[in-house]
Amino acid sequence: MKDDRPNILLVMTDQQRFDTIAAHGGAFGAKTPVMDNLVRRGVTFDQAFCTTPICSASRASIMTGLFPTQTGVFANLGNPCQPMSPSIDTIGHRMQAAGYQTTYYGKWHIGAVPSDYGFEKVFNSSHDEATTYEATRFYRERDWLDNKRPFFQVVSYLNPHDVYFFDPEAEIREPRLAPPAVVSTMNDTLEGKPFPQQHYQAKNWSADRWQRYWQWYAKCLEDTDAQIGKLLHEHLCGGFAPNTWIIFTADHADSSGEHGLPFKGPWMYDGVLRVPLIVMPPQMRFTGKGKGVGEDPEPEPRRTSRLTSLIDIVPTIMELAGIPADPALPGKSLLPEVQGKKDGQTHEAVHAEWYRSGKFTTPIRTVRTATHKYNHYLGYGEELYDLKSDPGEMKNLAKDAAAAKPLADLRQTLASHLKRIDDPFLSHRPTDPQGVELP
Repeated sequence: MKDDRPNILLVMTDQQRFDTIAAHGGAFGAKTPVMDNLVRRGVTFDQAFCTTPICSASRASIMTGLFPTQTGVFANLGNPCQPMSPSIDTIGHRMQAAGYQTTYYGKWHIGAVPSDYGFEKVFNSSHDEATTYEATRFYRERDWLDNKRPFFQVVSYLNPHDVYFFDPEAEIREPRLAPPAVVSTMNDTLEGKPFPQQHYQAKNWSADRWQRYWQWYAKCLEDTDAQIGKLLHEHLCGGFAPNTWIIFTADHADSSGEHGLPFKGPWMYDGVLRVPLIVMPPQMRFTGKGKGVGEDPEPEPRRTSRLTSLIDIVPTIMELAGIPADPALPGKSLLPEVQGKKDGQTHEAVHAEWYRSGKFTTPIRTVRTATHKYNHYLGYGEELYDLKSDPGEMKNLAKDAAAAKPLADLRQTLASHLKRIDDPFLSHRPTDPQGVELP
């Protein structure tokens, strides 16, 4: 008997900001027609955030629905982190146990190989063209009419991560790009002691160098969009679109000059934490006026400001597959929101982590609500931003008496979260020379 449960396709990119998609504002001028189509046909979560702005740790969170503290993957592998234990339940394990065919194509970067973590068919590669070729071959080898097992497929692209290889001497194309947001060298945010991220500022970069950075990043985005286009074309023509849910996201984002910073962490500004997250329901083969066969209306794009974390992806996939919810998971299914229901669970705050992984870094914990951002830097103190009046996160209010109430509330929120997930951040408290105590 054929299993009528839906197929589920999770497409991930690496180091992609929310505002890189043309339909989301297109801050870098990149043409992204494929991602734009996902926006048009799916539900965009405008306020989606990763659990940490670094590849391996964030990917482990996406695959497990857990925070880095809980997965043990707190940095990139070997820097100085060990691989994730295969004993931790991944979405691969859960879907395989539920009877799905589980497949993984592309960048892994969590440890060992995906087959150790519940994936049956695997192509582990950081070469995007090869990833697309192997992932689409899966469609060509599978008959959508005859197969009795639904599939869960992850396709993970490396780019636009290759922004690291931008040429600082390349020819600048016209027209020049405008900055994506505030480009500024930040002031010291604690009296007499700069925060660690100031060691990473590109203080000597010229306007031309930033142009080359942004234009290279835009090219990486367009290349990635083209690869996703090939993937989804084969998926559609293979006959799978009417019974496949597609989830699109990125592991973390890119600073791109905000606060004078290039690339990713160790810092917790929205530029590196906020990522695209789109959920697209199954699609009819023929849609739109003049297409015939039922004249189905073109779907209306929908965007939601619901506060979302990438730990919500695993519970969402589980609900789509009919797997009972796991109360041990800290995330919440996004399916009720996608379906327009009013009874879905939401986050009052989302959390992010950073562990020490370099000379100038220090552990950080972050609480982000719809209105405020609170960062606690171990050994350096606190940041508090009013995101309504200061969306660029330029004015630290942690020492402002008028902000005492939100500061106290967010300290309490963080303390409760740390206790709930048994975060060892608390055990470091005696080494914090600033003496900033949590409740």
